[in-house]
Amino acid sequence: MADSTMTVVGDDVENPANIQTLLVAAEMFGSGCVVRHHAHLARPEIADVVDAERIQVVSSDTIRTAYHPMIALENADDASEIYGSRSPASCPAALIVGNERRGVSRELLTLCDSLVQIPMFSGELNSLNVASATAVALYYLVGDGGGKIRVVSHPEKRRPCLLFLAPSDHVELGSSIRSAAAFGWSRILVEDQNIAWFGVERGARAEGRAAARRARNSIRVIPSSPEQRHAFDRVDVVVPTPGGTPLSRATLASGPETLLVIPDCHGIDIESVDWERFGREIHFVTLDIPHQPVNRRYRLDVSIALAEAARQIGRSRSKAKPTQRGRHLRYDRGFRLHVPELGEVVDFKDLERY
Repeated sequence: MADSTMTVVGDDVENPANIQTLLVAAEMFGSGCVVRHHAHLARPEIADVVDAERIQVVSSDTIRTAYHPMIALENADDASEIYGSRSPASCPAALIVGNERRGVSRELLTLCDSLVQIPMFSGELNSLNVASATAVALYYLVGDGGGKIRVVSHPEKRRPCLLFLAPSDHVELGSSIRSAAAFGWSRILVEDQNIAWFGVERGARAEGRAAARRARNSIRVIPSSPEQRHAFDRVDVVVPTPGGTPLSRATLASGPETLLVIPDCHGIDIESVDWERFGREIHFVTLDIPHQPVNRRYRLDVSIALAEAARQIGRSRSKAKPTQRGRHLRYDRGFRLHVPELGEVVDFKDLERY
C-alpha cells in the first residue's frame, strides 16, 4: 500500500502525550501530522514536544488552502459513520481531530467538507482517546478497513470474550480498557504479567485511577495468569507481524465461545507464548497496517482491532444507530473504580481520563 495522501491535523490538542501518540497513529498509515496554532502551544511542555518531534505548526489559512477534502472526526448527530467511509486517494486530504475535552473548534468545522464519527456501543462512554480515535479513522479512511457495520438480530450473541495479554504500560492499558468499554464490552480479562494494572505501585496507581465506589455502567476487569488454562473453542490472536489472516478479512464475531487475544508486543515475546493454553483452535490475525512504527502504542493496536470486531458484531435491527451523548468529547475527568472480590469494576465515566 502506498503512503496515504491524508494529513492528520491536531486542532488544539493539549496533552503532550496525545500529540506524540497522534504522530505514531499517522506514521502507521504513512500520513503526515501537523498541529494548528493555538494558545496551548505556548505551554512549555507542549512547545518541547512540538520542537522535539519537529511537528509543523500551521494556521487556519494554511489548512484552508492546503487540503481538500477536509474531514472532521467529530461526535455529532450529522456525522457519517466511519465504517464504510473512504478518503479520495489522489487528493491532499486532511483529517481534523480536536481537543480532548471540546472536540474540533467551530472555526475548523465550518471549513470541513464532511464529518465522520466512530460509533460507540456503551450507551454512556461516547468517545475514544483522541489518538486512538485517529488510528481507527485512518484505518477505515485510508487503510484496509472493512465496509459498513453489520445489522443483525442479536449482536451480543456474536461478541467474543476479550483478553489483553501482558500490557507493559498502565496508561496504554487504561486507554485500551476505555476502548473496550466504548465498543461495547462489559468484561475483559487482563493477563497482567508486567504489573501494569493489578498491584501497581502507588505513583502509577494514582496516575491511572483514584478510589471511588460506583459500579453503574461499568466494565469488569478480571485478572488472569499464565498458569491458568482456558477452554475456548476458538482463539483469535491479533499480532502486528505478517503471516496471519488480515484483520479486515478475519472472523472476529464468533460469539462467547471465542476468545479474542490482543498481546502487547512490548510486554511479551509473542513467539514464546503457549497459545494452546487459551483454547482448542488457534487463529492468528495480522493487524494489517501499511507501516510498523518503532514506537508503537498498545492503545492504537487495540482500538483498531476492537473497532473492526465491533463492526462485525454489528448492531441490532431495531436500532438505527448507537446512542451518541452530545457533540463534545470528554477525556480528562478523574478516574474511579471499585474493587470486588474478582477483578475490578471500572465506571465508564472513569475511563474518559485516558
